[in-house]
Amino acid sequence: MEAAEQLIHGGTGNNNGKIELIMKKLDEIKNCLNSQFLERGEAVDIIISAILSKKHSILIGEPGLAKTAILKALTKHVRGLKLFDFQMTPAADVNDLLSKNTKNKRGIDNCDIALIDEFFKGPHSTLNSLLAIMNERIIYAPEPRKIPLISLFATSNEKPDKSSNSNLLPLYDRFLFRKEILPINEKGNFKKLLEIQNDYNFKNMRLNLNDINLLTRASGSVYFSDEIFNVLYEIREELKNKQVIVSDRRWKEVIRIIKVNAFLNGRDFVKTEDIKILESSLWTYYSDIRAVKNIIKRVTAQRLEEKQ
Repeated sequence: MEAAEQLIHGGTGNNNGKIELIMKKLDEIKNCLNSQFLERGEAVDIIISAILSKKHSILIGEPGLAKTAILKALTKHVRGLKLFDFQMTPAADVNDLLSKNTKNKRGIDNCDIALIDEFFKGPHSTLNSLLAIMNERIIYAPEPRKIPLISLFATSNEKPDKSSNSNLLPLYDRFLFRKEILPINEKGNFKKLLEIQNDYNFKNMRLNLNDINLLTRASGSVYFSDEIFNVLYEIREELKNKQVIVSDRRWKEVIRIIKVNAFLNGRDFVKTEDIKILESSLWTYYSDIRAVKNIIKRVTAQRLEEKQ
C-alpha cells in the first residue's frame, strides 16, 4: 500500500504534489461537465473511469440524450488526446475505420479514444474484426501492429436482450462499462436544460495526456485485499443463482475498475463501497440489471453492517 499512498497523497521526488494537483483539476472538470450535462454525473464518472482503467464502455439510450456530446466535451479538457469519431452503418467495413481511408487521416489505428456511434448497426464481420483491436490493441492491416488506443466508446439505442445474436457476445463482453442514459427527469433540471447555451464552455480547464497516464499508473498500485475478494465471490455466487453469468475474463478485468474507483475517491486501498461501481459492469442482458443492482446492494450492505 505504501507506494500507492505516496502517489495519492503527494508522492516523492518529481511526483511531489503532482497527483493532488491533477486530481483537483479533474474534479473541476467533472463539475464543469456536470453543470452542462444535467443528470449525467454517473456517465461522466464512467467515462473517466474507463479512460483511467484503459477499458471500453458502451452508452445505451435513445438519440438526443448527449451520449456522444459528453465524451467529446471531456476530450476538450485533455491536451494531446486524439479522438476518432465514426458513425457505424450496415455497409461499414473495418477498413473504413483506418486512418488511410478517412478524410482527416484520423482513424482507430492512430487515436487514443475511439467513439463509434450506433455501434451494433455495423455488419457482424466488421464488428467482430474489432475484437483484437479492443482486447489486444492490435490491428491487422494486413500485418499485425500495435495501436495506441486507450479506450473505445460505443453508443447504441438498441438494448441487448437474450434474443440478441450470440455471435456478438464475445465482442460485447469487451465492454467493461455498460450505462443506460435516460431523459432528464427532475423538473428543475429540465428548466435548466432549456436555458443552457448549445456550445459547451470548457473554461480552459485542461489536463494533458501525461497527466492521464500518471493517474493510470498510480491507480494500479491501489491495494486489493482478501476481504474484497470474498465480497466479490459472494456476489458472483448469488449472480449465478439468478442465472446472471459473468465471464471469468470480465471478473478479472473488473478489479482494475474497482482500483480506479478507490483511487478517484482519494484512497490507496479498495473498500467495500467501491464495489458499487460494478453495477455498470456485471450485467450482460438488459433483464439482468435489476438483479445485479439488488445483489451488489444487499451483499455490500451486509458486509458493512458486519463491520460496525
